[in-house]
Amino acid sequence: MSTETTKRITAVADIATEAAFETVTKRLAGGGDFEMITHHRLGFSLEEYLRRYELVLAAMAERGLDALCLRSPENITYMTGYETPGYYKYHCLVMGPGFDPVLILRRFESLNIPEYAWIPSFVPVDDWEHPPTLTAHVLRLLGLGEGTRIGVEKQGWFYTVEEHETLTRALPSCTFEDAIDILWNARMIKSGEEIAMMRRSAAILDKAVQSGMDMCAPGVSDDRVNAEVNRVLLENTGEYMGLPPFILSGPRTCLPHQTARGETIGEKDLVYFEVSCSQWRYAVAIMRTLFIGEPDARQRACAEAVIGAVDRAMEVIRPGVTSEEVDREARAVVEKAGFGDYFRHRLGYSIGVNYPPDWGEGEIISLRRGEERELRAGMTFHMVPLCLLYRDYGVGFSETIRVTDTGCERFSSLPREVVVK
Repeated sequence: MSTETTKRITAVADIATEAAFETVTKRLAGGGDFEMITHHRLGFSLEEYLRRYELVLAAMAERGLDALCLRSPENITYMTGYETPGYYKYHCLVMGPGFDPVLILRRFESLNIPEYAWIPSFVPVDDWEHPPTLTAHVLRLLGLGEGTRIGVEKQGWFYTVEEHETLTRALPSCTFEDAIDILWNARMIKSGEEIAMMRRSAAILDKAVQSGMDMCAPGVSDDRVNAEVNRVLLENTGEYMGLPPFILSGPRTCLPHQTARGETIGEKDLVYFEVSCSQWRYAVAIMRTLFIGEPDARQRACAEAVIGAVDRAMEVIRPGVTSEEVDREARAVVEKAGFGDYFRHRLGYSIGVNYPPDWGEGEIISLRRGEERELRAGMTFHMVPLCLLYRDYGVGFSETIRVTDTGCERFSSLPREVVVK
């Protein structure tokens, strides 16, 4: 008999006999007992993870789903605390009413469960096995057969066409429907614990960017500035980022999403910073532009327009205002100053849980044209007005903010102003 038909669900305690953790039983609001493991390595409290789990279960009930298969690393981390850079290999969290969640993952990664997560059960995938076939087997073990409705991540990067075809072929009587928006909606509103974690990221980020700006001077290479920013981030418990720091000088400041490349800062150059910091995979990001020598009139006007766009957005943001309205009001400031043709992208995007290749959550919600959903307290955004004048210069100033009950507040304490060195 093949391995995928005999493999069983494994208790984390069976593989981590030396780990210090405790198994506790929680009572779900909708009834039923729920097992969790707890230890000091968790990024958040058990109550916070339980809140998230029950929030998702409630959304599943509204949709009539019997199970949810989560494949995105951000969603798995959000639900369980589990994390690894090895998400390039198969990971699938199966959860639903009436059974404890099960993480299906490469056997090599399984020791990361008791290190980071609260889930008590998993199924290991050996490197010679076909992961989607094993997932179909686990769904059958959990009693998800005839007539059940299973939510999957059709819009996610990790749920492939081949995987979907395998599941539908192996479980022909089940209905598989896109349900990734359940996790997106849950992650959209940050809790007090999540906001506190993002504040930790912001404090480290401010130190790193300020240190990089302090190093900038004529004759210094942008690689050295980049090294300094990374040094301060990592020496202050910053984690690997969803994107590398974008630190550019001179004409290269006009390039989107580019990194330092050994350019030497000149006597009258701009130095552009766009950097993030992560704690327990929760990111905050910031953009600042530094002027080496007095900027010319047009450069200053551009910088003031971009800063003014952030100022206007922060005046407009409050619960009940649509994302589109915020984008329109901020964009109008840049357009009035004559730089509208160089501001080519959305105003901002949701930010929170992050893995490469992105530090944002723009798939959840963005401040952009055509987004008619209203803002709600607890949303967090990185607002990124940026003007790029090809082979001339680029200017950007940004803020990561959270929506409050009456307006918004920023995470950074760095000044948002034209700075000349």
